[in-house]
Amino acid sequence: MICFFPHVSSISTKWEPTKVVPQADRVLVRLEELAQTTSGGVLLPKAAVKFERYLTGEVVSVGSEVGQQVGPGKKVLFSDVSAYEVDLGTGARHCFCKESDLLALVE
Repeated sequence: MICFFPHVSSISTKWEPTKVVPQADRVLVRLEELAQTTSGGVLLPKAAVKFERYLTGEVVSVGSEVGQQVGPGKKVLFSDVSAYEVDLGTGARHCFCKESDLLALVE
């Protein structure tokens, strides 16, 4: 039996992060770049900085059920266990997480 799959051409889409509106209690966060070197100047391989348990980032947009404390421009600390990373085509890393998964607001 011979199966033929049609050629699928994927078109990369670039989304403006401020125009992506999360649903309900979700928050869209732009992730901060992780340090590429230690404080002593030792270069860290990507495998060493890829899996961070806790991440920081800046809130880009929030859903309609998110409280007043969390808003665009706020810096937050959250766990990457429950975050869902998305590629918006901008070069920056973004992820969605629930408001209840945010660990702290960073001042």
